[in-house]
Amino acid sequence: MKHIIPTALYSLFRTSVGGGICIFMLFLSFNANAANHHKIGKKAPLAAHVIIKSNTKRKRVSLNNASKAYQQSDEQQEILAGINPFRQKNINKLQITEGMHPQISTVQKNTMMTAEREVIANLRKQLGKPYHYGGTSPSTGFDCSGLINYAYRDHLKSTLPRTANNMFHMSAEQAIEIEKEQLHSGDLVFFRTHSRGYGYADHVGVYLGGGEFIQAPRTGKDIQISRLDEDYWQEHYIGARRVLLPSAVR
Repeated sequence: MKHIIPTALYSLFRTSVGGGICIFMLFLSFNANAANHHKIGKKAPLAAHVIIKSNTKRKRVSLNNASKAYQQSDEQQEILAGINPFRQKNINKLQITEGMHPQISTVQKNTMMTAEREVIANLRKQLGKPYHYGGTSPSTGFDCSGLINYAYRDHLKSTLPRTANNMFHMSAEQAIEIEKEQLHSGDLVFFRTHSRGYGYADHVGVYLGGGEFIQAPRTGKDIQISRLDEDYWQEHYIGARRVLLPSAVR
């Protein structure tokens, strides 16, 4: 019995010491893992920073490539920059149509409005005067193109062509083509009244607005106001031109 108790106590002591050592070792292992985990956590931002720098570099390369690809024209560069691609650069070449609000100066707008008003007034003063072939003045009478030249000559920088067909084929510097839906008072309206080639104009008048135009019709007729929606004029209508432009008006 005396030998059994010490042996038991010795076994218990060994077990306790071994357990303590095991617990101590586990404690050290836990601390080591915690420390390593903490170090990895500190390094994570470095990795993220590298990724961010890498992404930034890739983006810079992409933007440089895009810049080279779009160095083609001013219009394309403006589109990239967010500028309205439809903005007119040259104010002097703006085209005014009814319902539009072009970017022109107040002086230009007033000059054009004055020219339009005076042209229409000059034309109305000729109402009732006889048609005269080759006529270009109020004293002798007018033919269709002579009437147009007389009405516009003091308001345009360049002289209009003498014949209706040459007026119809004026350069873009003198006139612009206008659709029937865009007609505005002061525009020239053209007709083909004889069986000639397509695109040949042998008669011209001036649009007054409201579907009406003023014209010197033909021998035996007086200068008068007619309507575009009449069957005859609709059938022979071939187009319109605008000559009261910011770049053309005095």
